[in-house]
Amino acid sequence: MKTGTLATKLMLAAVFLTVLVYFAVNLMAYFSDPYTTAVAYAFTGEKAVTVSGYVVRDEEVLEGGGDLVYSSRSEGERVGRGGTVALIYPTLQALDDANTLRELSGQLEQLLYARSLSAGSQATARLDDEITAALAGFRGAMAGGSLEDAGEKGQTLRTAVLRRSYAFFGDTDLDASIAALQERISGLSAAAGADVTRVSAPKAGLFSGLVDGYEAVLRLENIREMTPEAYRAISPASASGVGKMVYGEDWAFITLMRSEDVKGMQEGDTVTLRFQKGLDRDMRMKVSYISQPDGGRQVVAFSSGKYLHLATLLRHQNVQVIFESYDGVRVPRSAVRVDEQAATDENGQPVLDSQGNPKTQSVTCVYCMWGDTARQKPVRILWQENEYILVEPDEEALSVFSAERTRESRRLRPGDQVITAAADIYDGKVVR
Repeated sequence: MKTGTLATKLMLAAVFLTVLVYFAVNLMAYFSDPYTTAVAYAFTGEKAVTVSGYVVRDEEVLEGGGDLVYSSRSEGERVGRGGTVALIYPTLQALDDANTLRELSGQLEQLLYARSLSAGSQATARLDDEITAALAGFRGAMAGGSLEDAGEKGQTLRTAVLRRSYAFFGDTDLDASIAALQERISGLSAAAGADVTRVSAPKAGLFSGLVDGYEAVLRLENIREMTPEAYRAISPASASGVGKMVYGEDWAFITLMRSEDVKGMQEGDTVTLRFQKGLDRDMRMKVSYISQPDGGRQVVAFSSGKYLHLATLLRHQNVQVIFESYDGVRVPRSAVRVDEQAATDENGQPVLDSQGNPKTQSVTCVYCMWGDTARQKPVRILWQENEYILVEPDEEALSVFSAERTRESRRLRPGDQVITAAADIYDGKVVR
């Protein structure tokens, strides 16, 4: 028993030492491995600054207000001259009755539409499929941020649900519901007062329900005269109303920028603005005005004639001004090298100097894992940051390879394993 116990202990000790040596060797290899890699991936680099400023439009406040106002227009909706934009009711009861009447009218419209579509029998399964499709469409519209589209999809969904609910009862029950609604609507319509004040659009334009006091302070006609001192003095005036009308197609964003950021711009240039909230797209806008410097700051105005209906709620905004944008492959800074190598002609033959010695040329490149070896891939630098460099394949350097297969194997692509650290590296070196 003692001999067996000793043998077991020795065997366990040998196994433990074997495992310990294995991990020790791998740990040493990890810390002493001169070749580390990183994955290259597609990236967009931007030269941009973030500023704070104001959206400027030509606007007119519509007088009126209070708690008894119903707006009959959606935000950014185009209204013709004389078109009704709001209704002001004399009492709270009159407003409540009007809201009830509008709700019942909407229900009646859905029921009439449902009856027009229910002529003839439809399988319940088909109705369920229509509800599923309508629900998916509504969800997609909400995810896309389009309230107008979501409203249309929601109407389709409500109608499909109504048709499904009446599928078990037939048109008789649907007709009874329609008749009851029509009777209620007739009663409310007869009792509706005539003391409702209508607010109309003085000119054709876009309706906005937001009045913030900047309407008379910030005007397009004045921004080309604004100085940094005047910009710092901007403050809203006291204003109230049932909404406002926005005229024309042009609008602008005005801001105070550092002179060092402005020096690369001129009036008439086009840059990209990215609004941090309220506008779900990048805007290409023209530099329409640059003031004289004052204390290292200058007023800059960017103007556009597009998407005014999406900008009616925008006023004070943080915006990225994007001067340049680059699409390329992002690699660590330590992966980019400049190698000296023999110059070759279009046939791959060495090029000699006047003394007959081979000429050399500098090649900006990265080395990538190619099986067990390192493969040189020439690149052109697009953009540099502290920790990474944005590059693209150097087509001129690749053109020296006559075989298309060879050219493509040396073209840097997203997903390549780029060697970021190596004591001594060259094309074709075995690294594993």
